[in-house]
Amino acid sequence: MTLWFVNEFHIQILALELLLCRKLPRRNGFWLRLLPLCAVYLALPFLVPGGYITPALLLGNGFTASFLIMILLSALILWASFELSVKQLAFYCCVAHTVQHMVHCLSRVIWFLLPIGELASQIIEIALMLTALGFLYLFLKKNRRFGIDPTEIKSTQLILFAVVSSVIVYVVSFWTNWNEGNNVGEQFFDFLSCVLLLVILLDLFRFRKAEQEQMLLARLLKQEQEQREMSRAAVEVINRKCHDLKHQISALRHQSEADQERSISELESAILLYDNLAKTGNDDLDIVLAEKSFFAEKLGVKLQCIVDGKAFSFMRTEDICSLFGNAIDNAVEAAAKEPVAERRIVMLHTASRGNMLSIHVENPCAVKPQFADGLPMTSKGDTDYHGFGMRSMRYVAEKYGGVLTAVWEDGVFSLDVLFVQNG
Repeated sequence: MTLWFVNEFHIQILALELLLCRKLPRRNGFWLRLLPLCAVYLALPFLVPGGYITPALLLGNGFTASFLIMILLSALILWASFELSVKQLAFYCCVAHTVQHMVHCLSRVIWFLLPIGELASQIIEIALMLTALGFLYLFLKKNRRFGIDPTEIKSTQLILFAVVSSVIVYVVSFWTNWNEGNNVGEQFFDFLSCVLLLVILLDLFRFRKAEQEQMLLARLLKQEQEQREMSRAAVEVINRKCHDLKHQISALRHQSEADQERSISELESAILLYDNLAKTGNDDLDIVLAEKSFFAEKLGVKLQCIVDGKAFSFMRTEDICSLFGNAIDNAVEAAAKEPVAERRIVMLHTASRGNMLSIHVENPCAVKPQFADGLPMTSKGDTDYHGFGMRSMRYVAEKYGGVLTAVWEDGVFSLDVLFVQNG
């Protein structure tokens, strides 16, 4: 009895790579691409005479180009099945190879140290690989957007370091095995090298992610400053309106009855804007909605709100401004491009049911936006900070344990945020 098939190098590599890529956007015809390619890939070493140690690919006594070829073929499978960048592809392949080699070396160390047979060694390697897959799954679950956002894996230096380090570990392992022989010291050294490399790669990713979050926070602070400027501008608008109203009321005394009736209608329309300003029960949210109402009116867009502001008392002022402010700004700007004036309407609704609290924003959008990582990309050409407003909203939503989703369907763009409240 033998379990050699499960422990084949290329099978373990592919399993790790698919786990790393499972949340990435999939290409059209995903399963029609993935399944046939995987079948050919898995069977290939068993169809070629000599398998991994085909004489034509053997260099010296220990190094065979077959291993490198199988890694490249697994990368082609990922490229054909998922939407990912070259840098993402290189990073995933390096992480998968490092984990696989680490597990293999640890199983060899155990085999050298314990009086066990080949079958027991294979069972141990399977158990170690399943453990590694489990830990990797938990890591990906905790870091749900691991590598999905291309801005998180775009550092050329990081990718070069990952590739070069993986190649060095791989080559040194074979060189040592070739010259010194396969022994416990060599395998243990390889295992520690893989552990160190894996920790460095994941820490570099965390550093990059922290850098992105720091940039987000800096932008949020800038937005907060801009929000204060908008508040000051809104107060100036109100003061100017009040000054105009005072003069209009004074002029009424000297107008004819017909002119008075027309002026009174104009005054009622002007006052109606302020009368319709949202009174949500949350002062911070009231200010945001008041400012956005002026902004929407200026662009010829009608803002309809049904909001219970008291339900959002758990959020900080700056987070309320960022979440609702960005959502309404994006919706109003998109609605302003609608050619039919009657359809320039933005709807903002919130609802609370049980421990669920939701925000729904809806606006007309004639052209379907491009999406990346589930968020619409900006059309303003800033590729380094594309969709910053959307990403800052998702950052705020996740800060409070919420989930943000965006959908375009039949000329309507919808944004939803769902919070689960404890207690």
